[in-house]
Amino acid sequence: MIIRLVELSIEGSPTENMHKFSEAAVIPPVPDAAVFPELYSTGFVLDDINSLAFSTEELSDLPAASTARENSLWIIGGTVPVKTDDGVVNRMVVYSPEGTLSYQTEKVHLFKQMGEDRAFIPGRCGGTFSFMGTTGAGIVCYDLRFPELSRRLVLAGAEILFVPAQWPIGRMELFRSLLRARSAEAQIFTVGCNLGGEHLGIIFGGSGGVAHPGGKMIKGHSVMPGITDFEIDLTDVEEMKKHINCLEDRRPQEYGTLSGKRGYQ
Repeated sequence: MIIRLVELSIEGSPTENMHKFSEAAVIPPVPDAAVFPELYSTGFVLDDINSLAFSTEELSDLPAASTARENSLWIIGGTVPVKTDDGVVNRMVVYSPEGTLSYQTEKVHLFKQMGEDRAFIPGRCGGTFSFMGTTGAGIVCYDLRFPELSRRLVLAGAEILFVPAQWPIGRMELFRSLLRARSAEAQIFTVGCNLGGEHLGIIFGGSGGVAHPGGKMIKGHSVMPGITDFEIDLTDVEEMKKHINCLEDRRPQEYGTLSGKRGYQ
């Protein structure tokens, strides 16, 4: 399987950005799945988020949906701001090769240090989804620092975890370390897609990656600047667990039980 990280910069209007990322997703050779960063259409323009937020009904018709359908690939479409009855959430959207909106989840933990809570409300975890013969799940950016959330998804069967993000270049070593940690502790793939370039005076620079179930970062192939393809073998999850199965060795009676049942409503 080939997974592409599209780590471009935010430039121009939300519509221009959505088309730019969608076009990059299908530069030949077309991958099996393409992943976008967090808030790839708008960035953290907090004062404008409410006016830029989509309605739930609009999500099925974003450019990523038609791109997925016309090119028969999965698009893990980063996140977009979405209006709900309670406020605006930072929502991750996933489109199947048929162009259908097959999975949604929301950013659970807000990064208050940058004022994120001024524009968004905390979201809800969307559980897992069927992905290319295995089970996938998503968390968003700051959620990576909370292993309880990832563990819940792994206990629900997730074998590949997608993480759209905006981590500044100064914390990139930590970002990649946490990707590796989430993989190593549960023998799963963890895919982190970071924003590229500079945004609102902060340098991001991409540099995300894919962590193997063994805890190492996989070497990617550069398609062009900001676009990198990674080849993975999903059977590596099962193979790793034949050697070390951390989930089987858990002792929840000593630290409590995490449930993996609740899904997106």
